[in-house]
Amino acid sequence: MSQPIEGKSYPFVHVRRIRWGESDPARIVYTARFLDFAMDAIEAFFTDRLGASFYEFNADHGCGTPFVHVELDFRSPLTPRDTLATEVRLLRLGGSSLTFGTIGRVGDRVAFEGRQVCAFVDTTTPTMRPIPVPPRFRALLEPDAAFATPG
Repeated sequence: MSQPIEGKSYPFVHVRRIRWGESDPARIVYTARFLDFAMDAIEAFFTDRLGASFYEFNADHGCGTPFVHVELDFRSPLTPRDTLATEVRLLRLGGSSLTFGTIGRVGDRVAFEGRQVCAFVDTTTPTMRPIPVPPRFRALLEPDAAFATPG
């Protein structure tokens, strides 16, 4: 159940229709697309919560948020008949990293569950060294982090 956080809903949910071109000859969504669905939902979270897409972070803010760890469990297939609602929860707000939990559902049926970790990095140098979460973004993420489950 969503709860309000300063005008936002929690958890964040990104809804999209599955397209025919995302399926394979078995008539189900191609396996690699599930990670795309999780990443799309996380980028929608960034846009909603932080006001910037992944591209805008790089182009306008001199920082990026590459993913450094990904886990994904497949629970049930998806087809172009499905509307996927992907829940995004900020599980941990670290010094330079963010840990997300994602759950993709079609109605009450779980299609996938995942855990993804991204790190803030300086994109103005070739080494892309980690940097602290910029203070203005940390402040915007703290309401979501307050709902994280310890452990």
